[in-house]
Amino acid sequence: MTVTLPTDADDWAAAWRDRINERAAFADSADDFTAVFCFEIRADDAYTGEPIQFVVVIKDGVCTAAGTVADPEYDFAFRGPYSEWVTMLQGDLDISAAAMDGTFDVEGDTMRLLRRQDTIAEMVAAAQNVDTEFEY
Repeated sequence: MTVTLPTDADDWAAAWRDRINERAAFADSADDFTAVFCFEIRADDAYTGEPIQFVVVIKDGVCTAAGTVADPEYDFAFRGPYSEWVTMLQGDLDISAAAMDGTFDVEGDTMRLLRRQDTIAEMVAAAQNVDTEFEY
């Protein structure tokens, strides 16, 4: 089922959760890891709406929840413009490079994130496997 971003953001988040939990490599990389992530899509020239905040909850190798939440509490945040999210979800932008060069703003314990690069990469790979249609 194709999900449209940003219109169907809650459905997209549910599909993302499912894709995360289908990835054995994610389970292996996040085996002893518990954290709450905020992934925020910000307005830009293409998308002029309100920011969309996805919360993804990871507990011991399982994504226990994913959805949209206003002003969530989290351990880590990744924030970037809509057009860059589109580029990343299409596989043309590496999340690590985007975090390092300032394309995405990153918040949280940097050392802990660096130790979990594989987990973050698996989460992004799962997001890239959601059948997504981009509204803008």
